[in-house]
Amino acid sequence: MDELFRSAVQLPSTELSELVLSLQGLLEAKGEQTMVAGQPQGSIELKMINGCGPYAYLRYYKGKRNGRGQYGSKYLGKWPAKTAN
Repeated sequence: MDELFRSAVQLPSTELSELVLSLQGLLEAKGEQTMVAGQPQGSIELKMINGCGPYAYLRYYKGKRNGRGQYGSKYLGKWPAKTAN
């Protein structure tokens, strides 16, 4: 954990903000409700691509820009097949 924090200190403000939002999304995806301004913060989407996978993507809410909701996405890697729907 300390190593992660030391790495985060080196990030520019915009990347640090993105990290915070994606971590809030990950918490919600794992079952911890982290509503911000009434918006859910995240979920994990499993996708099959060309018959391979499932591949996991974190989808998270980044806030509003120009009055429209903005979402971010982070690739989490190949997911164990037994956990896919």
